[in-house]
Amino acid sequence: MSGPRVMCVGLACVDIINVCKNYPEEDSDQRVLDFYWQRGGNASNTSSVLSLLGAQSEYMGSFANDNEMRFLKEDFDSFGVSTSHCRTYSTGYITPTSVIIVNSQNGSRTILHASKNLPEITLEDFKAVDLKNYKWIHFEGRPSFNTPAYEIVRMLAHIDEYNRSVSESEQVQTSVELEKPARPELDQLLDKAKYVFVSKDYSQNQGLRSKEEAVKGFIKRCRKGASVICAWGEDGAAATDAEGQLITSPCFPPERLCDTLAAGDTFNAATILTLAEGRNLTEAITFGCKVAGAKCGMQGIRGLKDIKFT
Repeated sequence: MSGPRVMCVGLACVDIINVCKNYPEEDSDQRVLDFYWQRGGNASNTSSVLSLLGAQSEYMGSFANDNEMRFLKEDFDSFGVSTSHCRTYSTGYITPTSVIIVNSQNGSRTILHASKNLPEITLEDFKAVDLKNYKWIHFEGRPSFNTPAYEIVRMLAHIDEYNRSVSESEQVQTSVELEKPARPELDQLLDKAKYVFVSKDYSQNQGLRSKEEAVKGFIKRCRKGASVICAWGEDGAAATDAEGQLITSPCFPPERLCDTLAAGDTFNAATILTLAEGRNLTEAITFGCKVAGAKCGMQGIRGLKDIKFT
């Protein structure tokens, strides 16, 4: 691949997916339409979509030394995603797992996630990365019980320090995703990256009622020259650029809604790739919405490789 080299830092987990005719009633017994394992995790999914779209993609995170790790590594390899900087923990640690219910009637996904004891990546792990080899590094904002969000702050500060020592053309662009609501500790990441992705749920939890309100509200808390990007499902996406200009894009829904799992990760990947290639923010979020819409019309993400986007 000849595209820009992009690293995604965050979670990789095993998704155990059950496709149901409709959402099950509590205390009921029913057959599912389909059942399969899939690699999940926001940073993991984003790295895969980046690779499918032509980037040189790498994932950095933690692995437990178990059978699920082997499934994850083989799947990363099948997408052409490097895992060379991942840390593997020995016996006694368990791979994070999600049980996911997909409603075939409307494509909705309900996620039941279990993450027991696997540590997250720390600054000491991250210092093994030779930053001069990367165009962009994206962080999934995800504090855990044993690794606080401050570790992400420290990693972003490490990149800032590197960027101050090189020319502008050699600098590493940074982005961070704030998705999960009711996690106020993630707010400390708002002013630590050049591009900040905020989710609909995260925004609504802070009283912001639209994508426009979200980007206008959060940009006030970001560093000078930063951009805020917010995807809002069927209402498309919005962003504010470094000059504070509001930019919006409509959504591009598929003919038939099939599977919305990883749609947000797909939007993030397509937006990051467009920006990493030097195009503007309007083009980036529009392309993000187009690719995310196409993903919602298929099961999984592999089919994205075969679509010609215009």
